[in-house]
Amino acid sequence: MADHALVVADTSHALIEQTLVIGQEFPDVETCRRTLKDIAIALHFDLRIVKSDRSRFIAKCSKEGCPWRVHVAKCPGVPTFSVRTLHGEHTCEGVRNLHHQQASVGWVARSVEARVRDNPQYKPKEILQDIRDQHGVAVSYMQAWRGKERSMAALHGTFEEGYRLLPAYFYALTAVEFESKIAEMVEISQEVIQWFQLFPPQLWAVAYFEGVRYGHFTLGVTELLYNWSLECHELPIVQMMEHIRHQLMSWFDSRREMGMRWTSILVPSAEKRILEAIADARCYQVLRANEVEFEIVSTERTNIVDIRSRVCSCRRWQLYGLPCAHAAAALISCGQNAHLFAEHCFTVASYRETYSQMINPIPDKSIWKEQGEGAEGGGAKLDFTIRPPKTRRPPGRPKKKVLRVENLKRPKRVVQCGRCHLLGHSQKKCTMPI
Repeated sequence: MADHALVVADTSHALIEQTLVIGQEFPDVETCRRTLKDIAIALHFDLRIVKSDRSRFIAKCSKEGCPWRVHVAKCPGVPTFSVRTLHGEHTCEGVRNLHHQQASVGWVARSVEARVRDNPQYKPKEILQDIRDQHGVAVSYMQAWRGKERSMAALHGTFEEGYRLLPAYFYALTAVEFESKIAEMVEISQEVIQWFQLFPPQLWAVAYFEGVRYGHFTLGVTELLYNWSLECHELPIVQMMEHIRHQLMSWFDSRREMGMRWTSILVPSAEKRILEAIADARCYQVLRANEVEFEIVSTERTNIVDIRSRVCSCRRWQLYGLPCAHAAAALISCGQNAHLFAEHCFTVASYRETYSQMINPIPDKSIWKEQGEGAEGGGAKLDFTIRPPKTRRPPGRPKKKVLRVENLKRPKRVVQCGRCHLLGHSQKKCTMPI
């Protein structure tokens, strides 16, 4: 080998060459130091640093009597360093074992950085084997683990930096998501902004709601009662109450019979969502921390599940009352039935209990009068009279036709077209071509 040239051959026999010559420049002293470490490991000799400061870097072979030596100095007026002197021939036998002093944690991190970038699941055991096959060097498991951690920090930042940025990240995340939703609403109607200013977020944002909605955003029961009241709102108060009572009796009876036919643990809607969560849980990796806490790892993110408190970091379990896919994965991994961890209100037993109460029938109106007048078998006469509220009829024609009690019991007439013979319209309003 020439005095002023050094050819570095990789131990993997890939015939990769690196040349170190006089006048070769490096952008800084750290790059020079790393390059010489790579050369020492590739040629299996120990490197001893004689001098290293801001202006120069001198190193030689650690074996006594070996003439290999290199002197790198800073170029005047620029930040680069260049090789000034080089004795590139070794007379020693070099390192005779697989352990190399220059194979530090930093060198391991640089060696595996590209692989870690492509595969974050790169295991320390795989790092050990790859370094031995490619460089002919044996490193410890702790060196491999620390090297991977340092490489991950270089690629994605340290844990300290991540925690320091959490407040800013959370603010940016919520602000962007909130503003995007507002923008979508504004596109539908410009009056949304004024509406938001009138009402606090607790009344229209799920994230700020203080109670539990269980996934419901509307009150179906209230809408149903409102529709029933529209059908009879012009009737006297007693007839209106009777109409609503009859509807409730039919409603309770039909749901009572339907609930008795179910044989599952949960009602069908909750059963469907649980089965979907179980199907999605198959692609998750479950790591058990203790008896009740689990870490659920997926390609998107990592979630923490506590099956005792029935809490998942994705918050779907708390918001909907049913185990999410992460919770289902945790429950299945420890042999639990995910159906048993749903809120009690979703069970068939709760459904049957809800409609188990009887709405008792009321006797005929004629009997009410007999009871009120103190007749045989009746009660005492009432000492007070309830009067209707004082109302004033608005001017003009009433907007809706008065519904009579007998009309509520009469079936509606179905119109049939005389030309196309279809139901729902008359011959005059038929749009079918002749």
